[in-house]
Amino acid sequence: MTSDERAEVLRLIEAHERTLAVCRACAETTRDLAFEVKRGHVPSFEVLGATIDQARGVLDDLGQVEIAVAQMKAALW
Repeated sequence: MTSDERAEVLRLIEAHERTLAVCRACAETTRDLAFEVKRGHVPSFEVLGATIDQARGVLDDLGQVEIAVAQMKAALW
């Protein structure tokens, strides 16, 4: 495997790591909000605002991963 091929494989692995981190963040946020609602609490506007901000960041990260995957697919053809 050449150094360029190794670098590309590493880039793929890192993209998958980011995707997993994003999925974990989404699941944890959903779980935490569900626990609050289950306990009969309505999350404050501040907590909901922070959740919205996190979700926006996650969506931005996912967009970058989607672009990287599309580029890798295109490179194969």
